[in-house]
Amino acid sequence: FVLVAGGLGERLGFPGIKIGITAEVTTGMVFFELYAKFILAFQAYARRSTSDPTLVLPLAIMTSGDTHDKTMQLLEDNGYFGLERDQVKLMKQELVPALADVDASIAAKDGKVEMKPHGHGDVHALLHQTGLAGRWVDEGREWLLIFQDTNPLTFRSFCAVLGVSVAKDFAMNMVAVPRLAKEAIGGICTLQDTAGKNTCTINVEYNQLEPLLKETPAGGDVADASGFSPYPGNINVLVFKLSSMVKCLQSSAGIVPEFVNPKWADSTKTKFKSPTRLECMMQDFPRLCGDDDRVGFTQLDR
Repeated sequence: FVLVAGGLGERLGFPGIKIGITAEVTTGMVFFELYAKFILAFQAYARRSTSDPTLVLPLAIMTSGDTHDKTMQLLEDNGYFGLERDQVKLMKQELVPALADVDASIAAKDGKVEMKPHGHGDVHALLHQTGLAGRWVDEGREWLLIFQDTNPLTFRSFCAVLGVSVAKDFAMNMVAVPRLAKEAIGGICTLQDTAGKNTCTINVEYNQLEPLLKETPAGGDVADASGFSPYPGNINVLVFKLSSMVKCLQSSAGIVPEFVNPKWADSTKTKFKSPTRLECMMQDFPRLCGDDDRVGFTQLDR
């Protein structure tokens, strides 16, 4: 399991880290405690199924400068919520230089390079750099779930999604929900190059999907007979076949293609309003995959 937990709860009106937000009001259980209980339940089942009382399901947590110390404090103060200390590994995400202009000049202020967050795509680089993904393969582990800090419903569907991954031999399986046309979440699409030779099943962000579809006969992101968009909504719950993942990480050093989404100074779009960050997204992993790597999605009711 890998938990992406680099965010604070400010936008949710919470002063601390998101995994410390109360998830269950009757018991006061916080999000991380709920995740730990699910992992321990899966672990207990695996121990019974394998007759191996020592079997442990590892958890890696990607933190940021904002959340690393607070995450460690939450774990220490609560005895890791029943997980073994050695079962949990923290991977700290670092900041990267901001860009000042369309020529990708490095932004500086008061003699110092301006630094900004790089995006959750760094989870792949950290799994490669720490050697965790390769170590898990060497230990005989086959599948990996990556989930985000405030989505407890992930675990209720995990067994079904894992079953689809195994049955379809997916290198990467994206969990999706029916998506309203033009809804502000990414849509899963199969992209094809102009020559018609290469295809890629991948998430396309909503602000790119509509302009892309306007150039097709559909004329835009339009609902079909179901009342929903033909392009399912990506919720960033990702299941990976570890052996395939490690192969892709080795070929790319875990680096997911980056992009910028600047705020422009004016309509000419030639000057940034302020330094912009270089970003990467974990759902762009299919761009690292080869022709033999099967990528798909599992759609659940919303």
